[in-house]
Amino acid sequence: MAERSKLFQSAALLLALTLLVFLFTAIALSFLPQDLSDIEGRKEDSTADAPARNVQRVLENAVKQDLKVTLTEAEINQWLSDQVKGEQGGFLAKSVDYKGTWVRINEGSMDVIFERQAFNRAHTISMKIEIEQLLENNNQMSSNIHWRGGRLGQMPVPQGYLLLVMSGYESLAEVMDAEVKSLKDMLRGKATIEFSDDKVTFTPRPSTTGDNLQGF
Repeated sequence: MAERSKLFQSAALLLALTLLVFLFTAIALSFLPQDLSDIEGRKEDSTADAPARNVQRVLENAVKQDLKVTLTEAEINQWLSDQVKGEQGGFLAKSVDYKGTWVRINEGSMDVIFERQAFNRAHTISMKIEIEQLLENNNQMSSNIHWRGGRLGQMPVPQGYLLLVMSGYESLAEVMDAEVKSLKDMLRGKATIEFSDDKVTFTPRPSTTGDNLQGF
């Protein structure tokens, strides 16, 4: 009986040590910023080049004229740098500086990243977005926006963590209201969207009724 008790105590101690190591690693990774050097259109001093195209106007014209349009990662990030001037609020306002909001476009998805300088250290928070479009038998299309978790620093986190940072993304949507409206119009059955490496393409489709958009 005593031997079994010792084995149980050893197993419990090993489990506790494993959890502590995991927790320490997770905390350490959360304070290490993810590498943003691969993002096109971003500059470390947050003074990106002037946007080559007016993204808002490009999207609005694409909606009105049913045009196929491709936006590169560099164009979107230059536009974000020009349009979004963030500011840290709350009790951390004096210790945290906003550096920029960026997108990283991957095959089939897009990361939206907030970059800040917190207590003289770089800090990043990101959210992965996927858009699922389904064409039904009656030629109606539904678009579903999925939030697939993200990363706190370099630490991957599940979708549930987004509740802690969603207010920041909602504020971004308010700042980019005109652009978001055009995107919604495109996705309400008017265009298919394709994320590929470093670019996103909207392709118009025949007008239908009954299409719907979920996730915004």
